[in-house]
Amino acid sequence: MKGEIVNRYRLIELFVKIILWILVIAIFILKQMDVFESLPDYLETLVLALDLSAAVILSWFMPSSISERKFNKGLKLIDKDNDKAVLYLEDYLDSKTLSDIDRRHVLRILGVAKHKKGDDEGAIRCLNQALEGQDRDNDLKVEILGSMGIIYSESGEYQKAVEHFDRSFDIIFALSKAHIDKTILMQVINAYIKAGQKEKAVLIYDRLLMIRGFKRDARVEELLGI
Repeated sequence: MKGEIVNRYRLIELFVKIILWILVIAIFILKQMDVFESLPDYLETLVLALDLSAAVILSWFMPSSISERKFNKGLKLIDKDNDKAVLYLEDYLDSKTLSDIDRRHVLRILGVAKHKKGDDEGAIRCLNQALEGQDRDNDLKVEILGSMGIIYSESGEYQKAVEHFDRSFDIIFALSKAHIDKTILMQVINAYIKAGQKEKAVLIYDRLLMIRGFKRDARVEELLGI
């Protein structure tokens, strides 16, 4: 039902955009053809003002454009002012034009922002919401589960951390695709060691090395003692 409402809002906005673009293009063509020269000055000014207004609405005041600016502001403020970043991202989530997949991506980013703000409970809640549903975006699931693992790891809950990392690695190995930041990988491996699962960490690292494009990391190997 919610998806149908979102699609309705998107269709309405798309319809309005098409009408406004037709208006902008039609006025531009008519102006090039000097059609407006026969009009009184005040009417020509009114038509041109209408054309400009339509262009401004398309680029600046459509609901999706307003929402997109909020999202971009939120992204830019992460690490600079996490309190404001959270406010902008939460405001963006209220947009009626967001699809389910868009919402999940934003919830992941919002979870990270809340973690950086110091609100780990709120962060985990957002990330759990991002996992809800039957979404098939496995890359997104890997990012969400990895983020949850990092949050638990940084709060000292290493067992919970490795449980989420395990779920993330299950997807990674099923896809045979790994794009893991080396600093993050160090945190992940360290969480397994802290949880008393160093042997499992070695097995995971060995399996990662079998994935095409994944490169060895001297720091990780030193941490693992291999």
